[in-house]
Amino acid sequence: MAVSQSGEQSEQPSALKIEEQQDALEPRIRALDFSQPTKFTTEIRRRIVAALEEFCAELAADLTNELKTEVELSVGDVAQHTWAGAKASLPADSIAIAVQEGDVPRHMLMSVELRFLLQALECLLGGNAAQAPSQRHLSDIDLVLGKDLLTRIVAELSRAWEDLGGPPLRRGELDMEGDAGVLIPVTEPTLLVAFAGSLGGAPSALSLLIPWAVIEPIAASIRSTGITAPAGGEAHEREGLRRGLAGAKVLLRAEVGSVQMPIERMLELNPGSLVRLTGRAEEGVVLFAEEVSLGRGRPGRSGTRRAIKLESTGEAAISAERYAKLGRAELERARAHADGAGEGPAGGEILRSIFVRVWAELGRTHLALGRALELMPGAVVELDQAAQSPVELFANGLCFANGSLVVTAEGEWGVQVAELI
Repeated sequence: MAVSQSGEQSEQPSALKIEEQQDALEPRIRALDFSQPTKFTTEIRRRIVAALEEFCAELAADLTNELKTEVELSVGDVAQHTWAGAKASLPADSIAIAVQEGDVPRHMLMSVELRFLLQALECLLGGNAAQAPSQRHLSDIDLVLGKDLLTRIVAELSRAWEDLGGPPLRRGELDMEGDAGVLIPVTEPTLLVAFAGSLGGAPSALSLLIPWAVIEPIAASIRSTGITAPAGGEAHEREGLRRGLAGAKVLLRAEVGSVQMPIERMLELNPGSLVRLTGRAEEGVVLFAEEVSLGRGRPGRSGTRRAIKLESTGEAAISAERYAKLGRAELERARAHADGAGEGPAGGEILRSIFVRVWAELGRTHLALGRALELMPGAVVELDQAAQSPVELFANGLCFANGSLVVTAEGEWGVQVAELI
């Protein structure tokens, strides 16, 4: 998303007005790229982490009993990446384990530091985890014991995964140097979960890569995790209603700013005119769901499409101003009056007495209501418009022009008209 900076000085800095731009604007372009994946909403991440914390507690207790030494395990950093970015973050000395959802060809990837396995093997053979070497070649016996241990870890993970609504998990291939046969598109949104652990006081680490492809089929189930179903025979109907409402699509609009003006002034706009809008550029733009605000964000792009990155969602919701809808036929009649087709001074008086709300939009998209309500600061909402497409101007709901988004010398949003529609 390119934003231009105007060098023009306003004769009336505080006035909301339309003026002809006599000189070309000197653009200062700054492109904000929001391409980092944001498929995993805050709510989904929170519930995945909650399930994995239970996994850590159960696995630590199980391994403490099995290895006869104190085992600690906890969820550490959790971050969203592309699949390629997540894999690049894994330690070099680690073992890759494919984690498969039953017989379904969907995989996660677990990464276990080699020293974790060596520490566990040392304990299984009667030694002390602190005495385990940091590196050594694994013998056939090591591999047999190691595979059994890793199978138990995946089995414990499976119980946590099933609590989220997913299918049972099973251990797949092991790989000392590669990806254990897990082939995921490099751009696939991926949640990288790092686990911090220690065996007998000796530190070690594990990681789990969760691609969006394994989350998407159970996303609705994850969102409903922890919600108690109502008692009685109406439970099924209420749950169905809740799911239906959560899945209903709503229109999201990224509104830059607006201004009230007589329709006569609106009709005077021509290519090159500058429309000054309320709101300062530093405050960002407002994301509306239908006519109710969800929060404010910063305009930018995500790949080839325009996007908004939310910066705040805790403000009190506001409703867009109500107005009489303006249709295409009414606009054409008003244009005819403005061009002199309406005879007499009464036509001009009418045009000056009718006010319209003019606003600019970065773009629009549709999103399930449940997902819209879960949007949190940091979320990136991709819009349907291409990153280089013009900003659209609306008058009482009717798109009548488009142009370039600019920032005036006073720091306010504006749109330089490029085309009348």
